[in-house]
Amino acid sequence: MKKQDKIYLLNQMLKAARFPISKETIAERLECSIATVYRTISDLRDGYGAPIETDTDNGGFYYAENDSFELPGLRLQSDEIEALLMASHLLEDIQSGLLKEPLSRLLDNISNLLKEHGIKDKKNIQIIYALFRKADRKIFSSVFTALQDRNRISIEYDARSTNSSSTRIVSPLKLTNYKNAWYLDSWCHLRNGIRSFALEQISSCTILSDKCIEIQHQQLKDHFSGSYGIFSGEATQTARLKISNKVSKWVAKEQWHSDQKLSYLQDGSLFLEIPYNNDIELVMDILRYGENITVLSPDSLVQKLKSTLNGMQKNYLS
Repeated sequence: MKKQDKIYLLNQMLKAARFPISKETIAERLECSIATVYRTISDLRDGYGAPIETDTDNGGFYYAENDSFELPGLRLQSDEIEALLMASHLLEDIQSGLLKEPLSRLLDNISNLLKEHGIKDKKNIQIIYALFRKADRKIFSSVFTALQDRNRISIEYDARSTNSSSTRIVSPLKLTNYKNAWYLDSWCHLRNGIRSFALEQISSCTILSDKCIEIQHQQLKDHFSGSYGIFSGEATQTARLKISNKVSKWVAKEQWHSDQKLSYLQDGSLFLEIPYNNDIELVMDILRYGENITVLSPDSLVQKLKSTLNGMQKNYLS
C-alpha cells in the first residue's frame, strides 16, 4: 500500500471510530509494521494538522471530539475521478424498472466517494456525448445475453459502407464501446473471420441454440490492436503524416495508435507514423485538422484524401 493510501485510510479509520484504535489494529488494516504506523500517524498529524489524540490508558489513537477536520487534496487520480463521474452519469441515464433501487444505492456510493475526495457537487461538472449513437435496447439485451451464455446469434445488419442489408450468423466475442458507440466484436460464420458490427446498425437479432466457437485471447488481441481504429486486423500499411507547427503540440498529446511513432522536425512541425488496415476512420480523423495535416505516404492514402476533398469541393461549386 502506498504512503498516501495509508494516510487516507488511517484518516477514515479515525473519523469512523467510536473508541481509540490500537496500534496493532491500525497495523493490520494498513498492512504494515508498528514502526510504519507511527510514521503514518506523524505524517497525518504533522503534515496535515490532523487532531490525533493518544489514549493514555491503553495507548490507542483517536480524533479529538467535535473536530471538523477534513483531509485536503484529492486521493484519486484524474483518470479515476473521470471514470467515476462518467459511471455516475451513465447510471443516472438508465435508472428504471427493477434496477432503479439498486442503481440508486450505487449512485449514492459513488457520490459519497467523490465527496470524500473533493468533488462536492457533481452538478457543476458536465459530460457531453458528442455524436452519440444509441443501440436499440432490445437488440443490446439480446446481444448481451448471447454473449454471456455463449450462444450464436442471427442478425440482420445494415452496413453503412455499402448501404445494403445482409443476414449473418455470428459468434459473439466481446462488446466494445468506442467513440460513443457500441460494437459487437464477433466471429462471422459467413465471412469465416473476425468482424465488428455497430449495434445501432443491427435491425434484428435472434439468439440461436448453437454454441459460439471459441477464439484464443491472443488472436483477438493481435487482431484488434494491430491497426488503426475500430477497423482492426493486421496492419498492412503505415501512414506517414506531417502536422504543421500550428497544431503540432495538440496532436502530440493525442494517442492515435498504441504503436504510433512521433518525432519533431526542425521547423516545429510533427512527423507521425501510424499503422493501419482500413483507411476509412483514418481519413476522417485526418480531415479534422484540415490544412494542418499533410499525408506524405502511402500514395493510396494520398489519393483517397484527394478524391474525398474533390468530392467535398463539388458540393460548393456554383
